[in-house]
Amino acid sequence: MKQIWLLIFCLMGLNMSTWAQKEAVWDNPADGQWNSAIKHVQIISSADGAMQDAMFYKSTKKTPQPLIVSLHTWSGNYLQGDPLAKEVLLRNWNYIHPDFRGPNFNPDACGSSLVLSDILDAIHYAVKNGNVDTTQVHIVGVSGGAYLTLLCYMRLKYPVKSFNAWAPISDLYRWYWQSRGRHDIYAKELTDIAQVNGKTDLNELKKRSPMYYPVPVEERKNSYLNIYEGVHDGYKGSVPISQTFRFYNKVAKALYPNNKSGIVPKNLWMKILIDQCNPKADSSKLIGGRLIQLEKHLPKLSLTIFEGGHEMIVPVGLTLVPAGQVKNLAPLNILTIGDSNGAFKFGWPKQLMKLLPYSTIINKSIPGNTIGFDNLERPELNTLRNIDKYLAETYNKLPNGQQLDYIFIGLGSNDTKAVFKNEQKEVPKKMAKLLVDIKSWLKINHKQMPQICIITPPPTDKHKYYVPKYGGSNARIQKNNIKFKKVAEKSHVGFINTYSILDNSISTGTIDGIHLKPQLQFEEAKILVDYINHHKAK
Repeated sequence: MKQIWLLIFCLMGLNMSTWAQKEAVWDNPADGQWNSAIKHVQIISSADGAMQDAMFYKSTKKTPQPLIVSLHTWSGNYLQGDPLAKEVLLRNWNYIHPDFRGPNFNPDACGSSLVLSDILDAIHYAVKNGNVDTTQVHIVGVSGGAYLTLLCYMRLKYPVKSFNAWAPISDLYRWYWQSRGRHDIYAKELTDIAQVNGKTDLNELKKRSPMYYPVPVEERKNSYLNIYEGVHDGYKGSVPISQTFRFYNKVAKALYPNNKSGIVPKNLWMKILIDQCNPKADSSKLIGGRLIQLEKHLPKLSLTIFEGGHEMIVPVGLTLVPAGQVKNLAPLNILTIGDSNGAFKFGWPKQLMKLLPYSTIINKSIPGNTIGFDNLERPELNTLRNIDKYLAETYNKLPNGQQLDYIFIGLGSNDTKAVFKNEQKEVPKKMAKLLVDIKSWLKINHKQMPQICIITPPPTDKHKYYVPKYGGSNARIQKNNIKFKKVAEKSHVGFINTYSILDNSISTGTIDGIHLKPQLQFEEAKILVDYINHHKAK
């Protein structure tokens, strides 16, 4: 058996050596471009009195909000760019990004007693100075930050609600040998950590590893541990996925000793490790648009192996944290039809994808798109002309011949442009015709009828928009929205009046009077998810 393991590690070393000296973006220590709302703070260490840095944001909401403790990666520090920060700001939650002694190749860092004390100090600081719901403290980390997340799960004396680890290292001792076999720079850094009285003692790595501590079953009875790992990590990344499987199984056995189905059998995880895929994976199961190769869900513990490498799937990262009410974890199939507000990289369909992490969303939003006009003399911007193509393309993209659950139609802003001001009576008629055409196509093609919902155009800001192009559009939108509601009722489809909800925020919520900023795009997506949660697909 030892010979087989040696052969496996040698093969892995050959395959992984290509990636050895170039780590994934997740261990990029470069300073980030921090939003001015997130402040640099300093915290006096309760362990040694040293001043510790952090980036901190206090929620401005009236009620206490969750706290996200985001841990930097192996080579980073508190200034390292953190894509989770902007996601926190969209939700207006509390946030702290502590230093905990900087990069992990420093012996004072890397899971030392000082690190654990610093993280606890950071939580206490955020609770004291923020607007924190103390029952909703969540630790999130990727790569080296995920390593500390697992160590905090095992050792931190605080009632954290959830620990969320992406591409974690669980065993520094094993990782040393894995890194050394690949001639990886991390092997040298781990040797520096393992210095005891001037000599290398690899047992020091075990003392700093989550894998070698007993699972604190009683202390974590109210906590969640969620582990995510890309199936190609170790090949396209620095951490073999065996690190994840071993730790998950250790915790699963401790928390649920009588649940054998919760364990990942060794022969299965070894096969996934070597083949970089699970032949028995259900091709219809996705997370953030990625295939789920393997998943295990126990009451307070989960494991997700997804198609990917050494990374976090950022768009859904915070949605998967057990915080916040506006989300839906069902595997839905959704078609979105919109204009430029839907076509942006930060548009409402993209924001919707964040809040529906297991769903498939096919976005047919085009800048300049209308309900039924050849805008700019371009037929491709006339949805009535193109709806059959949209539907055909959508169903061809759905996995395994599945059906649509929802169709959201977010059109009407461009139909109110000044050039169409004398044709406004036709706009509601064109919307009614669009609904008829959609239902007709579905019936002819023997498709299950999804929930169809009209989303009203948002308000426009006359103080910002280009008057010759959009002058008077806001008044026309208001009139059309009243008629759209009647069309929806007559056509027996859903109706969401985003205009009335977003109107109070429009003076600061647009880029140019027409196009919504990310915050309002996110708010619109939340409105849609709330609709989904209250109007279940058949």
